[in-house]
Amino acid sequence: MDGTELTPYEVGRFVVEPGLRPYLFRVKLDPEALTAVGVLEGIAHVFAGEGVPILQVKLSAPRRGEPLVLILVADLRGREGLAGELSKRIGSLRYVQGVSWIPPVSDGVAVDTLSFPLTFRGRRAVIFRDIVYGSIIKEGWRRFGTAYAILLYVIGYEAGRRAYEEHAKLVPEPQTRRLCEAVFQCLGYGRIAFAHLDDSGREAVVRVYDSFECELFRGVGEIRGNFVRGLIAGWLAGHWQLGEGEEAFAREVKCIAKGDPYCEYVVRAERRG
Repeated sequence: MDGTELTPYEVGRFVVEPGLRPYLFRVKLDPEALTAVGVLEGIAHVFAGEGVPILQVKLSAPRRGEPLVLILVADLRGREGLAGELSKRIGSLRYVQGVSWIPPVSDGVAVDTLSFPLTFRGRRAVIFRDIVYGSIIKEGWRRFGTAYAILLYVIGYEAGRRAYEEHAKLVPEPQTRRLCEAVFQCLGYGRIAFAHLDDSGREAVVRVYDSFECELFRGVGEIRGNFVRGLIAGWLAGHWQLGEGEEAFAREVKCIAKGDPYCEYVVRAERRG
């Protein structure tokens, strides 16, 4: 990797600030607001004019021709009756299609229950915290052993192949590799790097740093990357346009679960059977 310092990013429209009264506002904006100047400044000015602190700001990812959704959480402690007036003022601003607001779930706790479903690139998405995905992966291993590892690989392979199809719709070759690296990190799977990619020979060496899957098994002394191994193999199968009777096979040769600094996969295209 390039050595750039990374920092964690807290996702979600969720605020926990004991002692405060966090009210959540959802502002629907015209698509034109994306390239207009001063839209966020105007909305922030409404809160600033009343001396109301904004605790959180989230803006939905832009999609051509579709409205934008802005989520703001503001502390109205002792001034709860101001929520409706703030909403009305924001609603009168240019580019604003509508405003909704909800009170805290409990003192100090605000959760966005005005938005559903969660989407990524227009497709429904869900968020699993480590206590959830960790249970799914580790409990499967405990109950079914290596048979579960095979299942994880097969599922990952199909998911990886479909991911390549999505990437290829967004960017031309050879930029799909860079998009794969960026999206892999953006979604929290880990940080992936193609250490070697030979498209003519259809072979690759891929490294994954901080794999979400393998970090669950640190210290077990053996490789444990199966879902991620499948993702990589499936993505490369799509990238290499493998046909009937062909398959990309990934072999994990290094793994953080057995003490290596990163996970490494050697991938080759092979004939089935």
